[in-house]
Amino acid sequence: MHPLLFSPKSVFWRVNREFTTGLAGPRAVLMQIAHPLVAAGVAEHSRFRDHRLARLYRTSIAAASVTFGSRKLAARAVNSINRIHTRVHGVLSSDVGKFPAGTPYDANDPELKLWVLSTITDSALRVYELFVAPLSLKEKELYYRDSLTLARMFDIPESIIPPGYSEFTCYMTGMLENGAVCIGDDAKTIAAALFSDSAVGKLLFAGSAVGIGLLPERLRSDFGLHWNSRRENYLRTAAACSTRLRRHLPSFLCSNPFATMSSLVMMTRQRDPDPALQQH
Repeated sequence: MHPLLFSPKSVFWRVNREFTTGLAGPRAVLMQIAHPLVAAGVAEHSRFRDHRLARLYRTSIAAASVTFGSRKLAARAVNSINRIHTRVHGVLSSDVGKFPAGTPYDANDPELKLWVLSTITDSALRVYELFVAPLSLKEKELYYRDSLTLARMFDIPESIIPPGYSEFTCYMTGMLENGAVCIGDDAKTIAAALFSDSAVGKLLFAGSAVGIGLLPERLRSDFGLHWNSRRENYLRTAAACSTRLRRHLPSFLCSNPFATMSSLVMMTRQRDPDPALQQH
């Protein structure tokens, strides 16, 4: 059996190993809290105002463990997330979009977990295509199929998971149009705290510029995140420069260090059949 959850030869690995794909994180987070039930859970159960960079670091480590780690390490990371989620539940304090006050929320609700994972998938593909290289429809399908491994690990039932990439794009469009994604006070409070006028807030805003620029225009406007033609031109110019430069650079210079480390460990294990080595 392959020691890693995802093969280094897969489209999923190729897309996620890119440094620039990490720029998708802020977009995914903002889209997640644009769902009122997700925003309520974060607002009421997360210390999002404190240690923002440390939290970002821990989140990055967990994502790398799931994406580039062994099956055992990935399962451990997922179980840890699920345990934390057991404490995150409550009810909405006010009407937001189609959700009336008193609507219950639970971080382990399969519908909410599907939305969270879907924002990550959608954001990663968008950033990769803009900053690295276009993907064919077949490659997007392969990437999406691999992402379903994570959906199953998070115990999301097959009955609510879009079975293919085309259905997935319809799901994302539907969520944005059916009233389920609507920015309320909780989402605005979280975004304002993340991008405050402090040095850390300004740093996070600068690092989130790509994600903010790639948000659906309605969400960006409702969040009150300033965007203009100058910033849009900067984003497109930076993306064009990135794609041109990437064509001339070896992959190892553009790879997430966790992906590189996992690949090296796998190659070592293939060369050395020592059982003692295989246990680590």
